[in-house]
Amino acid sequence: MREALQELQAVKGVRVAALLSEDGFVVEEVREEGAPDPSLLSARAATVLGTAKALGQTLGQEGLEEVMVEYPEGVLLLAPLPGHHLLLFLDGVRSLGRARLALKRALPQITEALA
Repeated sequence: MREALQELQAVKGVRVAALLSEDGFVVEEVREEGAPDPSLLSARAATVLGTAKALGQTLGQEGLEEVMVEYPEGVLLLAPLPGHHLLLFLDGVRSLGRARLALKRALPQITEALA
């Protein structure tokens, strides 16, 4: 798992890659020096995903692929996994395309490792 997270964090612009439990605890993390601590984000990130899923149900949408939240100083990208969540924190929106592509490529490997 750590190797998959390291590959994600190695993508230009990705400052944090973390696997979170569904209830918001950090299972594994990799981050660059000075990047936000995933343990400070994890519980609230789980709440964001839960809210996004509930909103989708209200709209009649099944499933949730990812949630992106943009801030002036960075972008938070969250993806649900079976019993877990994946959190990426990026240096800005300019890194979003690369990070999303890397995430799509990594998700099958990460999902398999969790099974």
